[in-house]
Amino acid sequence: MLDEIKLWFLFNRDAILFTIYGGGITLIAWTCGLITRNVVETFVKEDCEC
Repeated sequence: MLDEIKLWFLFNRDAILFTIYGGGITLIAWTCGLITRNVVETFVKEDCEC
């Protein structure tokens, strides 16, 4: 059983790494977008004389 799991990971290593790296890049991009949106909203609220 353990040998089949090791073999599966060996054959699918590239797909697994691609998924992990893709998820990491997506998380970084989402975080940068959130920070940018918050910064822009802060500047807009400070400049607005509502």
